[in-house]
Amino acid sequence: MLVEAGRQIPVSEYQTHSWPYELPNRSAPMPGYLPEVMDAVRYQDSDSIFVDRIRAVGGRSIHWNAVCLRFAERDFRERSMSGVEEDWPLSYQNLAPDYAYVEKMIGVTGSTEHLDILPDGDFLPALNLRCSEHLVKRACAGMGIPFIPTRKALVTRPYDHRPACHYCGHCMKGCDVGAIFSTAVSMLPKAEKTGNFKLIPNKLAREILVDREGRARSVSVIDTITRQEEEVRAHVFAVCGGAIETPRLLLNSRSPRFANGLANSSTLVGHYLTGHSGATLYAYLENLVGTKPVNNDGALDHGLIPRFNHLGQRKLDYVGGWHYQTNFASFMFPHQAHFLTGFGSQFKEQVRFLQPGFFHMASICKVLARKQNYVTLDPDRRDIYGVPIPLIHFRFCDNDRKLLQDSLDRGKEILEAAKARALFTPDNDIGGFAGHEAGTTRMGDDPKTSVLNSYCQSHDVKNLFAISAGAFPSFPEKNPTHTVMALAVRAARYIMDEAKKGNMRGSAV
Repeated sequence: MLVEAGRQIPVSEYQTHSWPYELPNRSAPMPGYLPEVMDAVRYQDSDSIFVDRIRAVGGRSIHWNAVCLRFAERDFRERSMSGVEEDWPLSYQNLAPDYAYVEKMIGVTGSTEHLDILPDGDFLPALNLRCSEHLVKRACAGMGIPFIPTRKALVTRPYDHRPACHYCGHCMKGCDVGAIFSTAVSMLPKAEKTGNFKLIPNKLAREILVDREGRARSVSVIDTITRQEEEVRAHVFAVCGGAIETPRLLLNSRSPRFANGLANSSTLVGHYLTGHSGATLYAYLENLVGTKPVNNDGALDHGLIPRFNHLGQRKLDYVGGWHYQTNFASFMFPHQAHFLTGFGSQFKEQVRFLQPGFFHMASICKVLARKQNYVTLDPDRRDIYGVPIPLIHFRFCDNDRKLLQDSLDRGKEILEAAKARALFTPDNDIGGFAGHEAGTTRMGDDPKTSVLNSYCQSHDVKNLFAISAGAFPSFPEKNPTHTVMALAVRAARYIMDEAKKGNMRGSAV
C-alpha cells in the first residue's frame, strides 16, 4: 500500500515541449508544485536556503536531474577520515550490491573510470560530450583533473520498455516519454501488475498512531479533496517523505508514550539538517565564440568533474569536497545577456557572438551536518489542513564557506585554462540546498545518538522505518538519490527477511 498526499499527474500536463509563447505567463507550471505546499514552510534565524517541496504521485522523481553517483568508501567514514560528523553504521561494501540492483532497475548511463572517489557501476552507454565539454576536458587533463561523462538515470538506448532520450533539453520539467527514470512512470505500473499493490493518492499523513505496546498501528490521513480524516492500518510502516516532511510527521506523532514525537527518544529527530551549497560559473570559450550556432540542447549535463581536492595537491584549511556538474543550465537561454552592458543592435550582436561558446559549470559542495541546524514544528502556523508546518533553523559554518570559495576559485582556474573569452559569476553568496536536504533522522548504532539503525529502522519502534536522505549521518558532495534508493532496497530486503522470521508483526490490521 502506498499512501501519497498528492494526485496522479497525467503526462499531458508536463508540457515538456511547449514553447513559452504557448503557455500562460510564458512559463510551464512544474508538475506537482502547489502554492499551498511551497508556502507551507518557514525559515527562522536561517541563512539563504531553500527546501524543494512537491506533492504528487512519484514525488520529486518526476522532475529531478537524475544524476546517480555512488558514494565512495571514504564518504561513509567522515569521522575516521577527517574528524568531523559521524561514521555510518555500514560501509560501501555493505551497500554496493544495492547500488548495483538500483542501477539495473532504473538504467544509469555512464562510463567505467576506476576512480576511488567515484565507484563505477553497471552502466548503459555514456552520453556523448559536446564540443565545449571536450575543450574543458582537455584543459582539465592538463591540470591532472578528471572530466568524465555524467552518470544519470537516463537511458541512451531503449531499456525496460522506455525509449532512449531524444535530447530535448527539458529534463527537469518532467520527461513525458519516460527516458528519465521516475517512480510514477517506471515503478508503479510494475507494482500494480503484481496485484499486490494499492495506491492511495490524495491522502495527507497527519500522524502515526501507536498501540499500547508502542508499535505503529495506523497512520491518520486527511483526504486533500474532501478534508475528511481516516486511518490506514498496516503491520509495517515506511515513511518516505524526505528530510523535511519525515521529521515533521514524526514530531507531530505525539502520544503519552512518545511525548517528544515518534522515534525520538534521542531527541534528535529534525537535528543535523544539512544539504549542498554551490557556486555557478558561466564561461564563453574562445575557440567557439562567433562560430555558427548548432543545436546543443542535449540531456542537460553530459559531463561531470568528480571531486579532486582530496588528492593532496594542496594543503586545505577545511574538510570535505565538491564536484562540478556542467551545462545543466539550458543552452536555450542567453545567460550572458544578464551581464553584458549596452543597448540595441550592438548589445544583441554581443549576445549572439558569445552564445556558441557557452559553457556552464556549478559546484556541488559538501556542508557539514551540525546539531544546531534543525527542522521542527512551527508553533504558530499550520497548513490548510490544520497540520503544523515545518520551521527550519539553519546557518552555514566557516568550513562550509571556505569550501565553497575554493570550489569557485578552482572553477575559475579550470575555465581560464580552457581559454574562456568571457567569464561571469552570478551572485555566489553561500546558499543551498538544491533539493538535496539530508540528515534529520540519522542512522547509527547507538540509540542515544541516532534515530535509525543501518536498515533505516527506528530504534524505538521496530515496525517503523524512515527512508530518505534524512538517514545520512554525513553527506558528501555527491547527489543523494542513488544512495537513498540503495538504502530503500536494503531496507526492503531486511523487512522481507524479518517478516519471514515472524519479527515484523505490528498491530493487527
